[in-house]
Amino acid sequence: MSSDPETTRIVRSWLDEGVTELPDRVLDAVLDQVPATAQRRVTWWPARRLSTMNTTLKVGLAAVLVAVAALIGINYLGTSNVGGPGVDSSTPTPEPTPVTTPAPTPVGLLPEGPHLLTDGEALDGMPTLPMTVTIPAPDWYGEPGDGILVKNDVSDAPDGAGMIVFFGDLYVYGDPCDWATTRPEAPASTVDELVAALTAQASRDATEPVDVTVDGYAGKSITLHVPDDAVFNECDSDTFGSWGVPGDDVTPFRYHQDPGQIDKLWIVDVDGMVAVIDTAYYEGTPQSAVDELEAIVDSTTFGE
Repeated sequence: MSSDPETTRIVRSWLDEGVTELPDRVLDAVLDQVPATAQRRVTWWPARRLSTMNTTLKVGLAAVLVAVAALIGINYLGTSNVGGPGVDSSTPTPEPTPVTTPAPTPVGLLPEGPHLLTDGEALDGMPTLPMTVTIPAPDWYGEPGDGILVKNDVSDAPDGAGMIVFFGDLYVYGDPCDWATTRPEAPASTVDELVAALTAQASRDATEPVDVTVDGYAGKSITLHVPDDAVFNECDSDTFGSWGVPGDDVTPFRYHQDPGQIDKLWIVDVDGMVAVIDTAYYEGTPQSAVDELEAIVDSTTFGE
C-alpha cells in the first residue's frame, strides 16, 4: 500500500486530542466544501453581533473540521492505492447523493392569513386591546403582540411601508420638531380630542377628517405629512415626533423615520378606549403596498 506521508501525518495529527488549528492548505480545502447560506437581518430589530467565538463553539467547529479533514485524507489515500491488495480499480466509486437544505425562514416573516397583532397585555407601559389582522400578501414582517407590521422589512424612505398601533390617552405635541416644549398639560382621551390636536399640529398639513368604522367601531380617519424639507437633526433630540404617552418618559412614542413620510390614521373608540391605527408610507411606496395596508386595516377585529 502506498500513501502520501505528509497527508497521513496531517490527518493523524488532527485526530490527536487537543488540536485546535488546521494547516492553511487543509483549511482551504475544507472551507471549499462547506456550503454557506446568507441570512437576512431584520432591520427593525437590534442586530446581534458575535465579536469573538466562544470556547465551546471553537471545539465544536474543530470537531467538524477534523471529520471533514479526515474524510479528505481518506479519499486521497484511497485514490493512491490503485492496484493495491483488495482494491478493484475497475469499479467506479459511487457519487454521494446531494442533500438539499431548505433556506431558513427570515426572522419575523409572517405568512399570509390572520395574526394576533396585539394580545391585550400592556405594551411598553401602554394599555392594549386584543387585535387580529389578516396579512393579504407575502413579505410582511412583525412579531405577534408587538403591534407593528413592516412591508419587506423596510420602513424607511423612499419606498418603505408599515403599520403601528396605539391605545389609550396620547399627548399630541404642538410642534413635532419642538416636541420637548410643546407637550400639552393634558392628553387627548377621545377620538374628537385626538383629531383636533393632530389637525392643529404645526407643519403636518393635515387633511380634513372623515368618518370611518373599523370592525363596526366608529371613528375618524385623517392623513398627516412629515414635511419633505424637515431636518430631523435640528429637532429636539434629532427626533420628529407626533405624540407621547402618559408616564415619566416624555419622549415621543410615535417618532418618524424620514422626511416625506405620510401617516394615514384610523382613530376609533373601542368600548371607551381610543385605538389609533397608523399606516405609514412615502410617495415612492408602491401602490400595491399601500393597498395592502388598507386591506389589513379593513380586516381588523378587536377582542378575543
